[in-house]
Order: sequence, then C-alpha cells, then structure tokens
Amino acid sequence: MSATLLARLDRSADALTQDLSSRLVSRAGTIFRAIGPDATRDAVSRLLTALRKDLAAEGDGEGRDVLGSLIEDLAPKGLGHYDLRLLTTSLRSALLAAMAEAPDVDAKSRGLVESWLFQVALSGPMYLLVQRERVFQEQTVEIEVRQMKAQLDELQAAYADKTQLLEQIRQASTPIATVHEGILVVPLVGIVDENRAQALTEKLLDSIVAEQARVVIVDISGVGVFDAATAEHVLNTAKATRLLGAELVLVGLSPAVARTVLALGVDLSGLSTRSSLAAGLARALGKLGLRIAPTAPPRASSGR
Repeated sequence: MSATLLARLDRSADALTQDLSSRLVSRAGTIFRAIGPDATRDAVSRLLTALRKDLAAEGDGEGRDVLGSLIEDLAPKGLGHYDLRLLTTSLRSALLAAMAEAPDVDAKSRGLVESWLFQVALSGPMYLLVQRERVFQEQTVEIEVRQMKAQLDELQAAYADKTQLLEQIRQASTPIATVHEGILVVPLVGIVDENRAQALTEKLLDSIVAEQARVVIVDISGVGVFDAATAEHVLNTAKATRLLGAELVLVGLSPAVARTVLALGVDLSGLSTRSSLAAGLARALGKLGLRIAPTAPPRASSGR
C-alpha cells in the first residue's frame, strides 16, 4: 500500500468530510437532512477513518463493520435504500475525485480503494435487509407477547370470576342459619365430599364463635348418599364443635340411613341424634332451658 495515498487522505480528511457531509445534507427528503449536519458529519468521518485503517491493512473489514453499525443506528430513524445508495455513490465520487488530483498514487492503491468501495456498496443493502428483518421479527415477537399477555389477562380474569363463583356456590352449599340465640341450623343437601366437609367445618366454627352458639343442628335429610366417608366428616365436625363448647345434634336420619350406618359399622353413639328437625330444635331449646308453648287464646268479648 502506497504511503502517498494515506498521507493525502490524512491531510484532506477534514475537507473531504465537510464536503461529503454537505452534499448529503443538501439532498431534501433524505435521512441525512433529517438527522442534521453534525450527525451526518460524524457518520462520514467514521467511514473515512475506516477506509484509512483498511487501506493500511489492505482489507475491508473495518469499513463493513462501521457501515453495519451506521445502518443499525440510522435504520430506526428512517434510513432507506435510497439514502444508502446516496451515501455510497457520494463517497465513491469524492474519493475518485481526490485520487484524480493525486497522479502520484500508484495503481495498487487505486485498486484497493476501488475494491473497498465495491465491498461497502455490496454490503450496505445486505446489512439494511438484515436490520429490517430483525426489526420485523422483534415487532412480530412484541405483538405475540402482547397477544399472549392479553390472553393471560383474560384467563386471569376468567379464573377470578370462576373462583368468585365457586366461593358463592360453596357459601350457598353450606348455609348456616341462626334460628334462635345460641342455636344454629345447618341443612346439608347433596353429596358431602372432603372439600365441602372442610369448608363446612371452617365456616361452622367461625359461626359458633361469632354467634356464641351452644347447639348446632345438622340436618342430613337432603344428603343423597350417607356413606362411611360422610359419617366420618360428620363425626369430625362434631368433635370440632365440642372443642368450642357447643353440642352437635344430627337430625334427618331416615330408616334407610340408619340401616346403612349399621351395615357400615359406623359408631354414631357419641352424637346426639334426632329423627326430625323439630325434634332437634326441641332438644336444643331444652339444653338452653327453653321450650315452645302455645300462646294463651284471646279472651272472648262479652256482649250485652
């Protein structure tokens, strides 16, 4: 590589940078007009510095790297193929004009500059295409992420609604009514599984404390299947009730349920049982020292 060309480029670097950047900025509707003289001058200076390094090394890697970096910086701001072609052709014209004024530059140096310009012109469109493809992929991924987030939000909202509905159903499936001060009635309907039994026990214990109940009447007349598991749930609830100082009275045992209990060998002897809700209520009132009595009939008015 001739030192003559490098020395000339070093001496004329500022003038060449100013001339080339002025040409670019003067073209209306280009990215260079949009980014302004300072940013354009910086881009040209980086390319010319890369040229001098590549000429010294007789390569073109620095120029391709700098061009790729410029494209990555300017593509999001609107750099297009026209801008890229304007940059490379203006750079070529400026460099060829500079070499034309230097007849002492040897043919090898001229060939290296021509090769460098060719590689830059060839690499630019490919870098721009890769950059646009990457931006497109990033935008696609961003859209997919937003869609997935929207779907996740919908699923979370649906899950919250479902959870609230299940809680309402759970509350409705384990109603607890206060029929008198100190007396709670729990009518059970349907199947009493483990989850429902646990929910019933928790809610019942809270109600016993809140209402200061002394008797809890559990009516199982609406339970479709009274098996060993159901009996165990009832017994566990009764034990928990006793721990809070209240008595559980089990009512609604039909003859069929009684036979099932005997067949299963379930021991309900520790429970207070009654055949009907009325009998259970009478038991509860008696425990509280109360009773149901008819009111006195109204006195008949005497006529004259």
